[in-house]
Amino acid sequence: MKSYFVSVSAPVFTGLWLALLSTASLAEAHFPRPAELQPDIDFWVRVYTEVDTRSGFIHDADQVTVVYETLPLKGDYHGDRKAMRAARSRYAKILRRLARDRNNLSAEEQRVLDLWGPATGNKRLLEAARSVRFQRGQSDRFRRGLARSGQWNTYIDSVLSERELPWELAILPHVESSFNPSAYSRVGAAGIWQFTRSTGRRYLTVDYVVDERMDPFAATVAAAQLLEHNYQLTGTWPLALTAYNHGASSMRRATRQLGTTDIARIVRNYKGRAFGFASRNFYVSFLAALEVSSDPERYFGVVDLASPVQYAEVEMPAYVPVGAFARAFDVAPDFLRPHNRALLEPIWRGKKRVPKGFTLRVPRDAVNGEPDVLLAAIPEELRFEEQTPDIFHTVVRGDTVSEIAHRYGHSIRDIVAMNGLNRRYQIRIGQVLRLPQEGEPQLASASTPPVRLVKVSTAGAQGELADAETPAADTGAAQAEQTVLGSMAGDQPVAEIQLLADPSDYTVASNHTIEVQASETLGHYAEWLDLRASHLRRINGRRYGRPVVIGQRLKLDFSHVAPEEFERRRIAYQKNLQQSFFMGWHIRSTRRHLVAEGDSLWELTHKKYRIPLWLLRQYNPDLDPDRLRPGMEIVVPELAEV
Repeated sequence: MKSYFVSVSAPVFTGLWLALLSTASLAEAHFPRPAELQPDIDFWVRVYTEVDTRSGFIHDADQVTVVYETLPLKGDYHGDRKAMRAARSRYAKILRRLARDRNNLSAEEQRVLDLWGPATGNKRLLEAARSVRFQRGQSDRFRRGLARSGQWNTYIDSVLSERELPWELAILPHVESSFNPSAYSRVGAAGIWQFTRSTGRRYLTVDYVVDERMDPFAATVAAAQLLEHNYQLTGTWPLALTAYNHGASSMRRATRQLGTTDIARIVRNYKGRAFGFASRNFYVSFLAALEVSSDPERYFGVVDLASPVQYAEVEMPAYVPVGAFARAFDVAPDFLRPHNRALLEPIWRGKKRVPKGFTLRVPRDAVNGEPDVLLAAIPEELRFEEQTPDIFHTVVRGDTVSEIAHRYGHSIRDIVAMNGLNRRYQIRIGQVLRLPQEGEPQLASASTPPVRLVKVSTAGAQGELADAETPAADTGAAQAEQTVLGSMAGDQPVAEIQLLADPSDYTVASNHTIEVQASETLGHYAEWLDLRASHLRRINGRRYGRPVVIGQRLKLDFSHVAPEEFERRRIAYQKNLQQSFFMGWHIRSTRRHLVAEGDSLWELTHKKYRIPLWLLRQYNPDLDPDRLRPGMEIVVPELAEV
């Protein structure tokens, strides 16, 4: 049992903080502002300060400084989308007209041409006609984010300082979520740091009972780990930040293709398949957020920062219903909820218990007594050795979430929360849904054998869609704000997003070769290509029984499967492999290992550190297994069991 008080100092933009933020030379050291990117930074400053979410800019997606108009919105989703489409269509038509003939222009056509300049060629105007875009304003969200940030600024600063990371990284949640702890993006990224489930599981507990992505404190430590990892892989902070959005492997690929780590050249010239608007603008939007945060009064007037809370942190000695804990501390469960955001809906509805070992936060001024004494008042019959067991339902044709909920006597939101369903509540025939089980579970003091919990994985399940539903009224969850980037989010294919922290190259080169990665075999490649392994051995001149070597390049035959489909299958395999591993393990920290005489990757991974080879490779992607020499330094991730 562990309980203690923790305190966070008062939230103010202290003189030191403002001095740091206003010292451009310090920021320049880690986060350069290339002159060619300054117009883009200025555009995002306008987005963050000039227009709110009830309006936005119609602009060019490539040359963002070309803003055609500020479009007001009415707050009607379908009506606003129609207005956006109409505006984009109107300007695309004008641009096509200008590309054909610039004589006898109307006043509006002349205005648009003046935005581009008379020297702009017809080809460029035709390209512009295909890249008219709408960017929603963010000034109201940014201001609210500044106010909210006071709750966590001091803690974030302490985490970055402890890891010797640049203080400017504390600004990143402004870009990701406006410091909204309830933010949930279209691609499933969650919390103030916007972790996807698969990336979050590397560092955090993410399941159907606890989701630490929603906890600003736990997620801050995880974000620091990921950013540090990105920096080790890419070598510069602009690239490390862009990798936070686009993935380390993609940024490493960009530097190889262009032969530079210069962020301006990469932003302007890299043509990666998934390097869309959000990724190209991630670094400049970060610099804009840094600029606005350095002088908030200039843009918003006086901003009152929320106060951080001083907490008593209480570690659970057993599985305990949240209601029992609340009664012991003489508070309501709803009072505890905003301070323990990692606990999901089944906990608060009494369907699941607060897990053993979980640390609950209680505002210190609400604790009337010693936490240990209050905790001891929880009756033995409400302390359990196991989590409430689950039952499972296999989806059949015609099933809907609401019908399943009614049949088993649960609410829709219970089923949605426990199975991570999307907002349309889509389920598939054959999908196995986890449901809470009512009844008497085993007590910690009981002598009967414990209930065995069955783990069922539905990752990667394919099949026909069952009936999708419109979210029903009993979801009970308030609509979370969209992330700050709004329509910037979601440029990347889901497969790319799911492996953001993995620097391995899973792409097919233009000459139809690939780099062999850990845990892959010739049999895998043959399966993903719908070919026989013998055919791949033949075109690569390989004898039977000779294994493929990590880092080696192999030639593949795409006569049956397109390269894009091969990449999708390959990434799905790696994603499932990694997700399964991180269901049981977290990356706690890293250490440096100095290679000694006789060391081999097999010895290091299987005996000394007991980690998968693919994980060691992710922290040392340039390591050649055949050139391991004494004196070399290797980064080794240290694991903690979930």
